[in-house]
Amino acid sequence: MSKLSQYLAFQDRVSEWVGRTFCWLCLVMIAVLCYEVAARYLFNSPTSWAHESTTMLYGTFCILAGVYTHKHHGHVRSEVIYNLFPERVRAALDVITGVIGLVVFSVFFYISFNFAADSWAIGEVSSKSTWGPVVYPFKSVIPLAVGLMILQSIAALIRSAMIVIGMQPEPQV
Repeated sequence: MSKLSQYLAFQDRVSEWVGRTFCWLCLVMIAVLCYEVAARYLFNSPTSWAHESTTMLYGTFCILAGVYTHKHHGHVRSEVIYNLFPERVRAALDVITGVIGLVVFSVFFYISFNFAADSWAIGEVSSKSTWGPVVYPFKSVIPLAVGLMILQSIAALIRSAMIVIGMQPEPQV
């Protein structure tokens, strides 16, 4: 197995692990919301933390799900036109959009990294509720997820480039 194949397999495993691990946040969110509904309507004792914590969990879940979705080609694409082209032309289109995506992700990574670093520097807490939880760990998920998207995008770009030059990439794990 070549170094390139090892990288592609490793990146696929990382993206798969992220998706399969963080999908459980849905159950945590459901449990928190069920607790809130019961506390509010059965015991007339609403919480000050449930809404904000589920918002943070949902944000974490959604942004990390993008990595898994990208690995499985689940993001929106106009496939009616795309599928009219032969495989090598589709791969060439994927290379073009992949390079553009990497540029956008790189800019977004830079901005989100500074956003999270500033939050850590001031020890930012939420002002949205009386609970006032720390938010910098959740803001740190943004550059982490963007970094993982960059890595998965590189893997997809490599696979597409291999098809364009006539090589057959190894199947995804």
